[in-house]
Amino acid sequence: MTQHLAPFRPARLARYSSLVISLTLGTVLDAATARATSADPEVQELIRLVKQQSKQIHDLQSRLAKVEKHTTPHTVATQTAQNAVKPPSVARTNTPTPTLHSGPVEPVAFGGDTPQLAAQTQTTYPLLAAAPGSYGAVSNMPSGSAPVMGVASQIPTSNRSTTIGGLVLKWGKGLPQITTPDNAYSFRMRGRILADYGSGFGSRYPEHNISRTVMRAARIGVEGNAHQLSWVLEGDYSNNQLSVMSAFVTWSDKMAGHLVEYSLGNKFNERGFDGSTGSDQTVFLDRDGVANTLLPVKGWYGMGGAFKIFGKDWHVATQITGNDVNTINQTNNIRDDITYMLRTHYIPWRSETSLLHLGAWGFYEDVKPATSFSQNIRLLARTDDAFALQFGPTMPIANSLAGGLELFGIWKSAWFLAEGGVRHIKLRDTAPLPSTNMAYAGASGTEKAVSVQTGIFLTGETPNYFAHTGQWATPRILHPMTADGWGGWELAARLDWIDASSLPTGGRAWTATVGVNWYLLSFARIMLNYTHADVTNRTGKYIGSNSGNIIGVRSAVTF
Repeated sequence: MTQHLAPFRPARLARYSSLVISLTLGTVLDAATARATSADPEVQELIRLVKQQSKQIHDLQSRLAKVEKHTTPHTVATQTAQNAVKPPSVARTNTPTPTLHSGPVEPVAFGGDTPQLAAQTQTTYPLLAAAPGSYGAVSNMPSGSAPVMGVASQIPTSNRSTTIGGLVLKWGKGLPQITTPDNAYSFRMRGRILADYGSGFGSRYPEHNISRTVMRAARIGVEGNAHQLSWVLEGDYSNNQLSVMSAFVTWSDKMAGHLVEYSLGNKFNERGFDGSTGSDQTVFLDRDGVANTLLPVKGWYGMGGAFKIFGKDWHVATQITGNDVNTINQTNNIRDDITYMLRTHYIPWRSETSLLHLGAWGFYEDVKPATSFSQNIRLLARTDDAFALQFGPTMPIANSLAGGLELFGIWKSAWFLAEGGVRHIKLRDTAPLPSTNMAYAGASGTEKAVSVQTGIFLTGETPNYFAHTGQWATPRILHPMTADGWGGWELAARLDWIDASSLPTGGRAWTATVGVNWYLLSFARIMLNYTHADVTNRTGKYIGSNSGNIIGVRSAVTF
């Protein structure tokens, strides 16, 4: 019968060596005590045994050194990557608090709950793919999130941290982050640079067939936290003037065993899957038709208050806002638009390779009196704003009520997203100015939008889904160019359908887009999109049916 021997392990050898040394010393001491002055043969034999055991220990130590030298790099890489995904959790010395789970896998903690060691850290590439919905699947939190969540998911581009004057200097997404050793206090700069080029062709209007460059975003800002209090301030220079974007303060707490957030300031809205995602993290050059069509009059941001609560597999976000901080009030003492918003998502099922997301959202807006209401829904790209679904000007809008549903799924390196919604618009019965068009006074109508999109990472990455809030995030690239890899490659396709024909002067349109994303590393990518669009307009400069195409390219860096 063949006997199966236990595999030789360095740790077992070390324990065996220690045991031998202890027994040897004990034997020598006993013998020396009993026969300190003896010179009989037994003492001589004892001395011989000690020398023999000493030689055996020397041989065992040599064997241990050879085993450690030949430990496979794959094993080290695997262990290192796993440690990077799951940082050690250290309990606080004060009264313990319940452990929460934000997202489907890993726990959320406040700054200070999971101290990071100031010693040198090592990240070994290539990384291993992480389970969908885990913090290890993304390299950082979405750009619109507060920084105090305690999500230790950042994959550094530098493998070292530095301690200066008791503070820890960490290099992550191209810029340093300064923290205290316990992460209770932190400060970092943030920003994004998105530069676009587009070439349109195929339209029957020559104004649409143009080549153009635009700076989609040129943002710089700061963020930080002091325990549960965090803040974000960010400005954008893409239009050759400063526009304040995110500018809010967040207080994080725990309530009934769940993480909660209270925010005040100018904050990005949660509205649909694509609509809740920052411009630096969307899969395509522009958001889908649902996000761009079913949009409140106030726009993407709003000054006001927000409340969020997070569970293990769900979250609920509510928000009450006026206009955003960049809104120009051209009439003295006129009120803001008031918008009430709600979004929730739930993950009913997940595994080590798959995940299913269900979501719902809605908003109601009470709009201030205005001279006109119009909407231009971009169909190709920002380099060709003229090619759009247009309706208005009409009577001023009085209010609107909108809602939609989301379905998202991941299977290994592939993903699928379908979302749709409706917005019912009511126009005012009276006009603030005599010159206002009264033909549509009191009219109402509904605009509808549906989007279906899918994609796959050819290089094995987990799709860039952030389960904590149910939106796109920054992917965790397994083979970054900075580590002599080939980066991450993603193929994606999308269909959009929009119908606003029930509104006065409204029309309809559909688009088809295919794209390739090349991630040089997690926070830097080159994007290539081709889009075909068909539109029928009943108002505006380009009336009637039309079709067009565009090829767009973007270089994007988020830091």
